[in-house]
Amino acid sequence: MRGRARYLWLAALLAIVCATVFLLMPRAQEVAVLTVERGDAVRALAVNGRIRPRQSVAVQPPVAGVVVELPHDVGNQVTAGALLARIDDGPQRAAIGEAAAAAAAQQAVLAQARRELARFEALDEFASRREVEERRLAVQEGARELQRRQAALAQAQEVQQRYVVRAPFAGVILERPVDRGQTVGPETVLYRLADLAAPEISADVDEAYAVELRTGPMALVKLPGRDRPARAEIVHIEPRVDEATGAREVRLRLLAPLASAPSGQTVSVNLIVERRPQAISIPRASILQPDTSPHVRIVDASGQVKERPIRFIDWPAAQVIVTQGLQAGMRILVNPEAAEPGDKVKPVTR
Repeated sequence: MRGRARYLWLAALLAIVCATVFLLMPRAQEVAVLTVERGDAVRALAVNGRIRPRQSVAVQPPVAGVVVELPHDVGNQVTAGALLARIDDGPQRAAIGEAAAAAAAQQAVLAQARRELARFEALDEFASRREVEERRLAVQEGARELQRRQAALAQAQEVQQRYVVRAPFAGVILERPVDRGQTVGPETVLYRLADLAAPEISADVDEAYAVELRTGPMALVKLPGRDRPARAEIVHIEPRVDEATGAREVRLRLLAPLASAPSGQTVSVNLIVERRPQAISIPRASILQPDTSPHVRIVDASGQVKERPIRFIDWPAAQVIVTQGLQAGMRILVNPEAAEPGDKVKPVTR
């Protein structure tokens, strides 16, 4: 019995020693790693844009006067050539009447001169050559004066047409800053008219990134109230840089028409700069010293942390494309500060 007790005591002591060693033995630190894989990568630029009409205009009257007709209000849709406003043309009607009367009077004078010429030409040798020439000259001068007065009448009638303002294109009234009865001049804005049938999107892009853009490539536009982004294409890149902002304007056209799109509405735009197949992309946050000597920390097959220099396309995005330094299957630290080079770690795939 005494030998058996000694055996049990030794076994318990051994268990305690083993447990103590196990507890005091340093363990490998667990770190989150990302396994490098190749796949299709998209380099995109996220910017804010605003919906703008394809064309818009401030409608102004070509003449001064009192507005007697203003049939449209904000939100109304108008067709090309539709009446937008009418200016009181009373004084112009009077001018037309005066010009018409002057032309009619001159027609009577010319008719009389022609009759006189015909009478003297009929007298033949009984009329002197001088008398005939005087009548002929009177007809010519009368015809010239009639042409001048008819031209003045046509001009007065043409000016009268300016008192009627019509829509230069089909669109929607965005603003109407005047009311009927108001006196206006050529500088007064009667309406702001916009064509919203095929709106464009305007976005400012930093000059450093705008050089990568080209017309044509697809962009994705996130519109408020829509689950899926709308597709668009770049149609214009402003060649000049705004000195105040250091940006260039980029205009996009939606590939599918919109049922409604308020002008000036803010939208999120992802400009697709490049699609690269079989590329390696990693989180920007996993890169140490990205501006000077970019490198990442990897975990080798033995669980040891090592540093590895890389090259990547520096782009304002959470994911960047690595062009040199990594291969598929490598494990990189998601947080490069989680362990130091030479540390033994237990990688946990994220």
